[in-house]
Amino acid sequence: MTRHTILAVFSMAALVFAATLPAQAQSTGPRHEGYDPTASVGGHYHEGELGEKLMILETALKCKCSCGLDVHSCQFQMQCGTSPVWSLRIRQQLEAGESVDAVKASFVAEYGTEVLMLPPAEGFNLLGYFLPAMAILAAAALVGMVARGGTTRQALAPVSELSEPEKERLREAMQKLDEEESPDW
Repeated sequence: MTRHTILAVFSMAALVFAATLPAQAQSTGPRHEGYDPTASVGGHYHEGELGEKLMILETALKCKCSCGLDVHSCQFQMQCGTSPVWSLRIRQQLEAGESVDAVKASFVAEYGTEVLMLPPAEGFNLLGYFLPAMAILAAAALVGMVARGGTTRQALAPVSELSEPEKERLREAMQKLDEEESPDW
């Protein structure tokens, strides 16, 4: 048997073996501990005034499962046990009559400002707000300076009349240029 035949037989056996293995099921979504089948839209409360407030808070708070998504997105995209529980907690606090700001403040008090998708514009966080704009402006200024080549409008302005010394200097420069670039034949 040749080396290629052995490799082909081994590859075919590996494919047959892989085909007989049970396929791993794709993600069916989170456990949805906050899922309520009596809710109007897909088991979640996102309609009406309560739904609007719930959506505002779910999109303003970052899930703590390290996915980096907001609570609303994490519930539907990750296998996370945190976001459905938080969604249920938010809904219960809103149904109890708490304001959006009070609910958000309770999460910040418990988990710190890291739980906010948009950190407060104070202290070191200001750097995160202004640095990208400053970098874009600096890059635009650099591109502008390179594109202009360091020349100014005044240097590019046409001269209508030359004085006699300027004419003589121009004649000498042109003559010198002609001598340097004259053909060698």
